[in-house]
Amino acid sequence: MGIQDYLDNRFSRIRDFYTPETEELKLSCSETDKVRDVLPLLAEPTQAGLAVLDKQKKAAGIITERDIVKHVAVEGKIAAGLKVMDLMTHDPVTIDFNASCTDGLKSMLVGKFRNLIVLKDDRFVGIISILEAAKGRLVATTTKSEDLFVALSSLQEELPSSDLKEDTNSVFEIFKKSGKNILIVTSSGLPVDYLTSGEVKRLKLQAMSNIN
Repeated sequence: MGIQDYLDNRFSRIRDFYTPETEELKLSCSETDKVRDVLPLLAEPTQAGLAVLDKQKKAAGIITERDIVKHVAVEGKIAAGLKVMDLMTHDPVTIDFNASCTDGLKSMLVGKFRNLIVLKDDRFVGIISILEAAKGRLVATTTKSEDLFVALSSLQEELPSSDLKEDTNSVFEIFKKSGKNILIVTSSGLPVDYLTSGEVKRLKLQAMSNIN
């Protein structure tokens, strides 16, 4: 992926929220799991929902902390034998790994729910929340704002810069020698965007994996 390709999609795709670390998280359960057993997972501060997978590992539903709270409000307790299939939302709305955060946000706003199952090649890979989708949309919009370009112009002499058409390896070397945390991306000498240290390292790793 080139610098321009990366910036065109920067933080606006569902896939930007998934890394090898997130893939190791426990983000799903089975239909026959007991609700009491999944409570510790839903109690995690960053996890408000779990995908429910059937025997073929397909997304059969989703269960959220709200489902459990509503059940307790009516029943007053969680019975020992209560199973996930008893509370989950069946046939959940899903979104493709490569879809935009805007599409994900629209789905959740229209459907009035806060967690969306993410699929890659029809295989479950994670869940994105309405806050994450909104953040992705917000950052994508902010990077195009006039105020940002004014700020970048004022810092152009203090920060390293690289042309939009520069190859990934050259950008990485410029960034490494600078010792700074931000690199300004220019076109015809004028700032058009920026890259953080994490993004430059990600592009370098992607370039290395393409070579291998």
